This record gives sequence, structure tokens and C-alpha cells, in this order.
Amino acid sequence: MRNSEQCPHGAIAKRRKVPKISLCNLPMDILSMILSLLPINDAVRTSVLSKKLKRVWCSHNNLTFDKGTMRKTYFRPSTGYYGVLRAKEFITKVDAVLHQHSGMGVEHMEIKFGLHSKRADHIDKWVNFAIASRTKEFVIDLSGRPKSTYFGELSCGNKRISSEEPYNLPSQLFSPSNGSYLQCLELRTLCVQLPSDFKGFLNLKSLSLVDVRITDEDVHSVLSKCNLLEFFEIAYCRMVTRIRMLHSLDRLKHLVVDICPKLQEIELNCSPTTLKYVGAFIPLISVSTSRLTNISIVFLTYQSSLSYIATGFPSTSPRLETLTLLCYEHEKTIVPEGPFKFTYLQNLRLELVISDYGKIDVLDYAYLLKIAPFMETLELPMWMVGRNRPYCKEDGELRIGLPHKHTHLKSVRISGFFGHKDQVELSIHILRSSIALEKMEITPKLEISNNLALHDCCYEKPHYVDGHRIATEFVCKADYRNVVNVVKVPSSLEPSAAAMEA
Repeated sequence: MRNSEQCPHGAIAKRRKVPKISLCNLPMDILSMILSLLPINDAVRTSVLSKKLKRVWCSHNNLTFDKGTMRKTYFRPSTGYYGVLRAKEFITKVDAVLHQHSGMGVEHMEIKFGLHSKRADHIDKWVNFAIASRTKEFVIDLSGRPKSTYFGELSCGNKRISSEEPYNLPSQLFSPSNGSYLQCLELRTLCVQLPSDFKGFLNLKSLSLVDVRITDEDVHSVLSKCNLLEFFEIAYCRMVTRIRMLHSLDRLKHLVVDICPKLQEIELNCSPTTLKYVGAFIPLISVSTSRLTNISIVFLTYQSSLSYIATGFPSTSPRLETLTLLCYEHEKTIVPEGPFKFTYLQNLRLELVISDYGKIDVLDYAYLLKIAPFMETLELPMWMVGRNRPYCKEDGELRIGLPHKHTHLKSVRISGFFGHKDQVELSIHILRSSIALEKMEITPKLEISNNLALHDCCYEKPHYVDGHRIATEFVCKADYRNVVNVVKVPSSLEPSAAAMEA
């Protein structure tokens, strides 16, 4: 029976015909939601299916234009999409999409492609489209490269890679009526010159300036006239010498300052909850740090970490809970005296690049246990620059002083452990002092952030093997609670097991 089936009790019942569901029959709001999840290039291609779908994509609220969404349509099953997307093709595709779009309901518009001032006519049209469509989130990144490449370029003092003149953002974006809808603005690799009558962005909550040619005065003007700002990032801006927030920014929660090579001073009239800074050691002045709970700082110049922690900016933050600090050490640290203590600090990551090992005593960092009595996690990535031999009996007896009773420390990780005498002494001191310790991991692997330990391969074989051997022989021997785990890191210079079997 083609249209019927036998029921369990012998009765004959007709099969129910399940109606076919067509994509075009779905409600407009559901279609709009589905298409909003597609890259704009794929959303545009759905218009060939029906007039209804064409109407839907023309109101696409997420317009992201980059190499992925504007990719070439040549496809090979083995390699995927191929073919280099050139600037002229990218511009043509973006122009075509915006020409067909309704220009209404745009929540997010993003342009990410390597372009410069010679393409200003086209970029101006895209900016005007964002203004006319009342876009809430606008990202314009004309660098054509990953953000991570800036760090290597500027931390080494290199000049700009591109010799082309950057695009100048049109002044109409900064008029009170045109910018009033913006809630998020991200600018990269372009010029910004504020008009003299700039009144600010009334609803802007997030602002990111990366590799932007902008003056100190314009930075100050933006910060003083965007009262709802919650997130502010300024990175790799080569003209900026001072960041001043003389106007109170009560809503600012997150501040990021990343390698502005000419920067000399930061003056804040706000109390963010998180602060991230990368660059040379400069004065950091703040009217209030009452809300600051998370600080991350990378100093690219020599600076004593213990002195900075105890007497520098972190010590002015009474409610600090998490501190990440990277310092280049080249002189013996003078441990500060006094009753100062962090009463809220729970998480500390101190990265140490020790460039003149003979002058530094790693055991001095036991001072951290005294000034952070409520610390629960401690990370100590180290990079001992130099070819000093690991500890042996000829170096004398290990210094084992009276342990400092620490009742809160539960987790410790020490990396870059090459087995030097003072590394062993510090590890044993922390082990003996931390009565609540649940785990201590020791690894010889270099784990310095931002890829600063570029010469890892030069140290791998001898130091990785020595570090593991010394930690196992001396630190594990002092472990009576079985909380120490020494991680063995295979050297890339050693043959793998598979290679040996072959």
C-alpha cells in the first residue's frame, strides 16, 4: 500500500504527508537572523534563490568586508578557495554590496584590508554609508596585517613598513549629528584630525586607536568629550607623547596603552577596573585607583620589579587583585623595607628577563610572599640570559633560611627553570613556606610572553635537560607533601621516538 501502512492492531491508516519546508516560506525575522550569521559574500549569493531573500540580505545588519568574506569564488576541494584578492577587486565587491544594500538597520560595519590614501574616494563612500545607515559599531582597519606584527616592529625600534601615505578620515564622521549613533569605533592605520567644533560622541562606549596618526591635543579632546566611554585603547600611535584625562571619565572600566614609542607620561582622572600597559618605564599618574583590580604591565626597558611593585604604581592600588608584570632585570634588587602589604592581591604573574645573571639573586623574589599575604596563585616565568652552569656541590651549600609562613598560596608555576643555584633556593623556600600549597609545577621551558624569548632554540638542549635534572634531584627531595610536579620538556634537537623506531 503506497499511501497507507499496517497499524500494530491490524487497522489500516493513511500515511501523513509531511509538508515540505521551504527556506523562502520562513518569516522575515527568522530569515534575517539566519542571513545575519552568514559572511556578507554568502548572504549576497542567496539573492539568486528568490526575491524575498534578496530583500532580506539587502537589510543585512552585519557588514564585514575582509579577505575572508570577500574571497574569490574559485574553489578546489583539496586546497579550498584560492587566488589573491587584490585591492581593485576588493573595492569593486564592497561597492557592489553597498550599492544594493538598503542602508538601514546596520548594527556592525567592518572594513579590514590594506588600503591607503590613493583609494580615498572609495573609502570616503564607505564611511558616508556608515554615517547614513546610523551604524552602531564601525571598524575601519586599513593595515592589511595582523595586530601582533606591530609589537615586533616597534619593540625593536623599527620604522613603519608601508611608505604610502595613510588614509585621512573625513571630518563629517565627527559632527554631532553623524556620530551620535556610534557606540563602538575601532580605527587602525589611518589619520585622524578632529574639526575645531568637535563636540564628542554622545553614545560612544568603546574606542580603539591602533597605528593612528593623531596629535596629543586630539587624543585629549576625544577623552574629554566622550562621557560614556567604558573601553579605551591606544596602541602603536607614533606621534603621541602624552595621554591626559583631565576630564573625569567615571564610566571608564578598561584602559589599554600599547607601545606608543614617543609616550612620556600618562595622567588619569579616572579609576578603571583594568589597566594594560606595554612600553618604556614612564610616570603613571592617577587621581584615583580605588576601583583598579587588574593591572598588566610589560616594561621594555630595565626596571627593578620588586622595587616597582612595592613603591611604584601597583602600590597605589589598594584593591588590586590581579597583577601581571614583565621586567628586564640587570642589577641586584634592593628589597624595599617597610610594612607595605597588598591586602587584596590574589593572583601574581611576574615575568623576569634577567640579562646580567651575575648581579641578580633570584632568592630575593621570596619577598613576594611577605608583601602579598593573601596571594593564592603565583607564576614566575624566567629567562636567564647567559650560559651559566646548573647547580652542583662545588657552588656551596644551598641557602635554606627560616620559612615565611604563608597560609593562602595554593598554586605555583615556575618556568624557565635552568637549575641555577638561586632558582633552586627560591623554589625550596616557596615550597617550605606555603603551608596551604596544593601544587607546584616546575618546567625548564621558556614561557615569557610576547615572544620576547626569541632565542629559545639556543638554550633548549642543555638547559632543558639540566633544569629537569636539578629540580628532580633537589626540589622534589624537599617535597614531603607530594605537591611538586617537574615537567620534562622534550628538546627539538633530540630525535623523536618515531624517528628512533624508524
